[in-house]
Amino acid sequence: IEWREWFRLLAERSLLLQERGEPATSGGEKSMAGDPRELGTVNYWRWKDQHLVRYLTWPAGKDYDSKQHAPAMLLVHGFAASAEQWERLVFSLREQNTMDGKDTTPPIYAVDLLGFGHSEKPGLSYTQYLWESQIVDFAVEIMEAAPMIMVGNSIGGGLSAGAAASLGKKICKGLVLCNTAGVLESPETYSGYTSQNDDIRSHTQAAMEGNPNEPYSPVPILGGNGLDLFGTGIIRLIYPQIEQRLSLIYGNRIQNADPAVTYAIQQSAMHPGSANVIGSGQKLAPNRPLNEVLLEIDGGFNVLVVKCLEDQVSSPEVAKTRAELFSRLNPGKVIVDSIADAGHCPHDEQPAKVARSMMQWLATLKEDSMEEKPQSETV
Repeated sequence: IEWREWFRLLAERSLLLQERGEPATSGGEKSMAGDPRELGTVNYWRWKDQHLVRYLTWPAGKDYDSKQHAPAMLLVHGFAASAEQWERLVFSLREQNTMDGKDTTPPIYAVDLLGFGHSEKPGLSYTQYLWESQIVDFAVEIMEAAPMIMVGNSIGGGLSAGAAASLGKKICKGLVLCNTAGVLESPETYSGYTSQNDDIRSHTQAAMEGNPNEPYSPVPILGGNGLDLFGTGIIRLIYPQIEQRLSLIYGNRIQNADPAVTYAIQQSAMHPGSANVIGSGQKLAPNRPLNEVLLEIDGGFNVLVVKCLEDQVSSPEVAKTRAELFSRLNPGKVIVDSIADAGHCPHDEQPAKVARSMMQWLATLKEDSMEEKPQSETV
């Protein structure tokens, strides 16, 4: 069967199961353990009228008022994960947004990046800029450019930061970065973009110009076929180890690394086109430094950095170093909350703690906006 038809049938199957009231996600077909989840509604979108993309939605609480409460949220997963990995955090957010019988949870969206989850996996050159473009278009087309908070984990954090810089502060009201990936340099020594071309003064401008000083380098000789071979080798090596690796990543709450989490990753890895996606992941060029996208663009964003110190993907030492760097980045707008007993995927390993951190941070944003309002009215 042709690959595009394969993903269309997968989407139709999910929607039919949902219509019947049966689990419509990969994880939903397996047993669930650990912290509770709130399952989302499955939807599909044709990105650029070509690529089929799955996304999940959770409705706003019955007492939600967009003028009084937090804006909508867009959740962006990490490499090899999917939108399903946010279900526990959504449960915790709703639980903590419900008081005295009133539910003020904002509307929440989680998207499968192209190449992951139930989204198509076309034979493209996967880069951070491709995924950032997808996030930007999703925010504009599906969320209708409404004000929102963007939340990202791992590479999804770096992508969220880049997408926020493209969307601007009128749309993206803040960022939550959970053990985010992305280039982060010491604030004291960061010198910005350096180039022999005086007309290019930032990494963002260089990206828009096609990175003339750092031209894209395809895989030598073998090209795309080489990526497929490389990706196939990685999948064959890691696939039997997925369950074991998850038990390490979720080491502080191993019960959350349940069959649902494991199967969602396993199934995605076996989809047509996965080898190219996994192979591309091993050659991703460094993206724009977080120093630039978080501070220099549009006056800087309000950012909550949830840094979990038992990160077994980057290592606890790297996690501690990055937490310290983030704390010096811009103390007025970048807030760091270090969680000792969580690892690389804290939103799914310790969802209640991450939700609590988000709620406290959102409360400070609301207080700041209330303080600024009288000043704007007197101008």
